[in-house]
Amino acid sequence: MKKISILIPVYNTERFINRCVLSLVRQSIGVDALEIVLINDASTDNSLDYLYAWEKEFPDSVCVINLEENVKQGAARNLALQYTAGEYIAYLDSDDWLVPQALELLYDKAKETDAEIVAYLSRDVSVEEQEQKGDAIILDSDTDSGLEDVFLVINDITDRIVLFFSGISQRGCWDKLYKRDFVIAHDLKYTEGIFDEESLFTIPALMHVKKYYLMSKYLHRYSDNPMGTCSSLSQKMEHIHDNEITWMQVYDIFRREKLLKKEPELTEALFVHNYFNRSLMNNHACGLIYDADGIRHLQKTVKRLFPHYRENPILTNMRSYPYMEKLLNMNVGADDVEKFYKELTEWEKIVGNEV
Repeated sequence: MKKISILIPVYNTERFINRCVLSLVRQSIGVDALEIVLINDASTDNSLDYLYAWEKEFPDSVCVINLEENVKQGAARNLALQYTAGEYIAYLDSDDWLVPQALELLYDKAKETDAEIVAYLSRDVSVEEQEQKGDAIILDSDTDSGLEDVFLVINDITDRIVLFFSGISQRGCWDKLYKRDFVIAHDLKYTEGIFDEESLFTIPALMHVKKYYLMSKYLHRYSDNPMGTCSSLSQKMEHIHDNEITWMQVYDIFRREKLLKKEPELTEALFVHNYFNRSLMNNHACGLIYDADGIRHLQKTVKRLFPHYRENPILTNMRSYPYMEKLLNMNVGADDVEKFYKELTEWEKIVGNEV
């Protein structure tokens, strides 16, 4: 059995994919310990040629899945999971990369602690720095953050609230190593057919995890790519509802697994905060603006599903709550959208890591 399976959806990233895979085959844990699953999501550039070249060079460690139709990252990741057999699973975007010792450090810590999830830190790298250093940038092994690691064993609801709201966990999937048996046991899947797909996987994972380790080292490098998802989203208004779609599916999981009754305050706070806040702020950051009907739909959905949200101490203790409450209850007609977004801009200034 391979120690770690790394799943990488690829769509038109011929400029970056070699750097990404190179950072994996040069990992200190050894390429023989890895299962690198590369999913070509119907790329229209030369990405697939590069993937097959890597598979040919490392046939025992690299597997290429070629999709004839573009299904986006969620469906690609769900499909790729069926091809994995590693003891642990990691996800990586094809324009990002890992520092040379990352997977060895993560695997050793996972085995030492028996944590189902081992998280780590990411550092943004500008386009200018990437162009200046070229592929040699993957040799950068500076991981120091000056912060202590955190090992959280979750025994009660207080511990889980700490996990979600203390800043030690993030919504993304690509900054974590997961025990494969844990992923399979809880049938963790991504939303399919949209861009904002990760919460459907990560939120239930964080609701079920019992041992969570945050390794406070910069093991991941995030490519600050101006042609990334946010840039493409800004041209595609049809994706303005993606976060709503994902969080309605998260709500269905909460309901189906009886988490709404088991952890009512936590699930309510997670939904209201992420469905309402993230739908507004994430889209706003990408230049996508709701019209009056869209804003009212967000407001009505929150109040329909959670009519007593004002009594939730997790929500009301957030520093951004007064702004959220104001926007949730603002009467918004066609002439009020500009006023609404003026208030939203003020809210964004104080939210910080609450998003």
